[in-house]
Amino acid sequence: MKTGIFTMKRVLAFTIAVVASMTMLAGGTQPLMTAQNASAESQAIKNNKKKISSAKDKISELEKKQADLDEQINSTKDDISKEEENQKAIQEQIETVQETILTLEDSIADLETEIADLEEAIAKSEIKIKNKRTEIENGVVDFKQRLRAMYVAGNSSYTDILIGSTDFYDMLMKIELVKRVADHDNTMIDGLVELKGEYESQEAELEANKTDLETNKTTLEEQKTYHTEQKKKLDDLYAKSQAVIDQLEEDKAAYEANKEQINKEQEDFEAQLQKLYKEQEQIKKKEEEERKKKEEEERKRREEEERRQQQQQQNNNGNSSSSNANGNTSNSGQSSTNNGDYNYTDKSQFTWPVPGYYHISYGVGWRWGAYHKGIDIWSPGIRGAKICAAAEGTVILVSNTCTHDYGKNGSCGCGGGYGNYCIIDHGNGYWTLYGHSQYMSVTQGQHVNKGDVLGIVGSTGYSTGDHLHFEVRLNGVAQNPSNYV
Repeated sequence: MKTGIFTMKRVLAFTIAVVASMTMLAGGTQPLMTAQNASAESQAIKNNKKKISSAKDKISELEKKQADLDEQINSTKDDISKEEENQKAIQEQIETVQETILTLEDSIADLETEIADLEEAIAKSEIKIKNKRTEIENGVVDFKQRLRAMYVAGNSSYTDILIGSTDFYDMLMKIELVKRVADHDNTMIDGLVELKGEYESQEAELEANKTDLETNKTTLEEQKTYHTEQKKKLDDLYAKSQAVIDQLEEDKAAYEANKEQINKEQEDFEAQLQKLYKEQEQIKKKEEEERKKKEEEERKRREEEERRQQQQQQNNNGNSSSSNANGNTSNSGQSSTNNGDYNYTDKSQFTWPVPGYYHISYGVGWRWGAYHKGIDIWSPGIRGAKICAAAEGTVILVSNTCTHDYGKNGSCGCGGGYGNYCIIDHGNGYWTLYGHSQYMSVTQGQHVNKGDVLGIVGSTGYSTGDHLHFEVRLNGVAQNPSNYV
């Protein structure tokens, strides 16, 4: 009888141990993300890889085309009889290099997105792998605890359990228990093997992502370098292009024919700007005085409110208590334009005003007896390109009255020669001016953020062709924009 009771206690202890270990295994670590989310992230990375691969193929095609055109240009450059063929090849090469630059910009943007996605995926994978390893280790510990519980219960094997049966009924009960324990052990081991497979698969995926990341970073730097080289090549081609040289000569002749009118327009416009500058300074001074006045009034109001509350508290003789909460909340937002799509690095607080078009056809300085106060930005296909705010500020002047949107040999007189234009006050004495637009889409008094669209490139005012005239002024004095953008 004692033997039977002892045996039943051992079986009961063993059963409790098995149940406990099964319970511990059931409480495994939950996955960090759903399969659907992981699949969506993976698909996004795959789609971006396709875009990057497509861009690489296109760049390779353009490189081959450039190589053929370079050979054609070199073979005809010293042959007078092939001058026309040489110039045709130069013009075609200008368009090809421009297309290469734009393709590189798209590819660079895609690579930067891909790098960011891979870095995020790697961070998540490292956490998943760490948790998977913990899950496996916990499973192994649980299995060891199950075996230990079996040993502590006095049974080192399933055979010992069956041999210790007191009768046939007891044996049947133990056989059923052994069967369930064996099924549990098999499930536990299969689960650990499956976890091991998932762990190894995730590790392989992590290493593949790390390899892709390093490859993409290297490719990104190579493409940025190539992008810079292509921009330099484009400038060299412009210098060799007879079409550009002829345009310069036409511009000079047009200026000489209209010199007096143009100079007068510029003088009048400059006088208007100086007047506007003084007006703006007076407005700012008045606004500052009003701001200080309001601050002083608010300070006095708060002091009066505090005095009134103190008086009220004294009148209550300490029999009542009051609480007062005063606070000022502000909600300010700031937005910025990402210039990464154009592989452009800001030199200062200002950014390039016509993203994607980089050639300066005219710079600041004396030209044909007159001083050019800004830079003229021109590249093939620039007509209709978006003009963007070089920095955050307030539009203080807009002119949209010029309808003469075409290249001309003389000034139409609109906007003091600037045609449709706008001026932005960026604070601290800085202004920027954007001239010759088809139209300006902003209004006077409008607040704009860096990169916001102001209008589109055209040829209004005194303009021999589509381009943007861009100026930077400090305290009313024209600066060289090339020092800022």
